[in-house]
Amino acid sequence: MPISSILSETIIGIAAIIVAAALAGAYVSNMDQMINLQKLQVKSLEGEAYYRCKIIHVAAEAGSNNLRIWIKNVGYSPLPLNLLEKSDLILVGGGTHYLLPGSSWTYTLLNDVDSDDRWDSGETVRIDAELSEPLSRGDYELIFTLYNGVECRFRFSV
Repeated sequence: MPISSILSETIIGIAAIIVAAALAGAYVSNMDQMINLQKLQVKSLEGEAYYRCKIIHVAAEAGSNNLRIWIKNVGYSPLPLNLLEKSDLILVGGGTHYLLPGSSWTYTLLNDVDSDDRWDSGETVRIDAELSEPLSRGDYELIFTLYNGVECRFRFSV
């Protein structure tokens, strides 16, 4: 066998090893990105499971600017009250919509069972909100969105 064919086969073999190593590196890099993406998704789902809420009642009257809302923490983790202030209220219906950031409403922790000034699971918060215009008769949907994007919705009529 001539030396040139042995040299050619060696060069082709080395090139094949380099290509295989490059493909393996790209595969491992993609797997690392997939693992990071899965970790982010699990963390997001964890936040949604730990922090959940349920609007249990809304009191409103036609011609009034005031809303009174009762919301229960049905998640697994307590929510510090300073994070509750970073939540948003959205009222949709009657041909209008209102975005009420935390600075435009007040809250009262009604049944702080353990007196720790946190909104624990099973505890209820009452929110008093004032709208810029009076409510007209009709159907409305109230959306309460926690600081991390978890939301609860409630439909009611005035």
